Amino acid sequence: MTHPFVPVDAHLARLAASQPDTPALHIPLGRGRHHSPTFAELNALVDRFTTSLQALGLVRGERLALMVPPCEEFFALTFAALRGGFVPVLIDPGMGRKNLGRCLAEADVAAFLGVPKAILARILFGWCPSARISVTVGRRRWFGTTTTDRFRFVPPLPKPETFGPEDPAAILFTSGSTGLAKGVPYSHGTFAAQVEMLKAMYGIESGEVDWCSFPLFALFGPALGMTCVIPEMNASKPATVNPETARKQIRDFGVTNLFGSPAVIRRLALDHDPESYRTVRRVLSAGAPARTDVLEAMQKQLPAGVQVFTPYGATESLPVANIGSAEILGETAALTAVGRGVCIGRPAPGVTVRIIRIDDDMIETWADELLVKPGEIGEFVVESAVTTTEYFRRPGAAAFAKIRGPLGVVHHRMGDVGYVDDAGRLWFCGRKSQRVVTPMRTYFTDCVEPIFNAIQGVERTALVGVSVRSRLGGLPPAARRGIFDPVLCVELKRDAVWRIIEPKLQEVGTPLGIRRFLKHPRFPVDVRHNSKIFREKLAVWAAGRLGIPESAPHRV
Repeated sequence: MTHPFVPVDAHLARLAASQPDTPALHIPLGRGRHHSPTFAELNALVDRFTTSLQALGLVRGERLALMVPPCEEFFALTFAALRGGFVPVLIDPGMGRKNLGRCLAEADVAAFLGVPKAILARILFGWCPSARISVTVGRRRWFGTTTTDRFRFVPPLPKPETFGPEDPAAILFTSGSTGLAKGVPYSHGTFAAQVEMLKAMYGIESGEVDWCSFPLFALFGPALGMTCVIPEMNASKPATVNPETARKQIRDFGVTNLFGSPAVIRRLALDHDPESYRTVRRVLSAGAPARTDVLEAMQKQLPAGVQVFTPYGATESLPVANIGSAEILGETAALTAVGRGVCIGRPAPGVTVRIIRIDDDMIETWADELLVKPGEIGEFVVESAVTTTEYFRRPGAAAFAKIRGPLGVVHHRMGDVGYVDDAGRLWFCGRKSQRVVTPMRTYFTDCVEPIFNAIQGVERTALVGVSVRSRLGGLPPAARRGIFDPVLCVELKRDAVWRIIEPKLQEVGTPLGIRRFLKHPRFPVDVRHNSKIFREKLAVWAAGRLGIPESAPHRV
């Protein structure tokens, strides 16, 4: 079903008119206090911020960097940028100073808006030399900048911008969890289509209350008609959320929609406390595959009939597919435990998913000959109204990730591998770049690791590859290239003993051809969700532990 195009900021204006006294945000101030601006107040603030940015000389189509944590200004500035036709650049601050600086330089922004800490970092590290406008978020001026506090007193000018679905709206950087972070241009049509698809998938209604641990996804709240509760947590370290504080917010504000990465959901499910979740209608867990035991623990907390949904997608195309905990716990989890992969459900409405042969090279044009046979593992390729068509100033990366089809259709290569079953469900087997190719077979992380994760005392495992070139010296270079030995890195539960666990690992691994196991104290994970394992780093670590000079050159 095709919906009429409605820019995201227009939803906020509509709510300001129809529900002026309904809180748009609940922002923690500490000591149990909250600031709760209404939809009318937030919309008025957006108008003032839009006018202020225009008065500073920002021109429609110019880019601005936003280095702002979840707060009232974060929402107001983002919607002001959308309303004024500016293009906000949104980057995870937790990716590290070097990577952050590279992303900011690549974005080539005209304005830099940030909290005092970000303004200071810009001065010290020379970020954004292209920015002619600098704004400090808050009341205090830093280094000659103006402040958003002054924006609050600027009378708004009635000059609404009009947009088409193809007009640029924002640049969202990928997390960089399996390679360099890349800027993904979003159009106003992309955002509008996402809003409609999320409504259709989850039946979200105006008047609901949202608790979301991922700031960028929280921005959908006002567009979906939901009041947003800002979690009392460090958004850059979601795995450190205090479960008692989070449950208190969920209970006190009557949260109906709960969104968190698997690391967050795991923290929330630590203690049995169904009373805190009595108003919840759905839970969304995204960012990495959710473990069965976490889903089981969370499911027990929820009212009857309420599920934990695990949507699948990426910055370049979101959503792609969806599945609920009822189907996972009732059927697919048992298959995951024996090496079938992780079921990610059926494609979302309006999304076409195809599976092509695994290939690390670029594919310029679409051909049906690329498709694998039913049930065969290949790479997911998607096409929909929410599938982006390029990377910002990265034609090389786009050439590897996009396949051009007839009539201008762009197919996005997800970089994930899997298959489709007889019921039309998609099964995720791992990242293409993280597969381990040996002389005998190819291993896929999410087909192997769940088998070992079921061993008592094992917290989680990570499959990586180390070079076997030293053992294949008699082969020509072409034959030795890209061949690796599988090594399983193991993180134990707190009281587990390695000398007891290792024989069990060997017993399970021998039939699979996996004979090397290394205990690791704590896996490195991505900064965005604290859930995706950095197998690239673990491969280097494993090679060092084994005295091998090379590790698997994970493909980007």
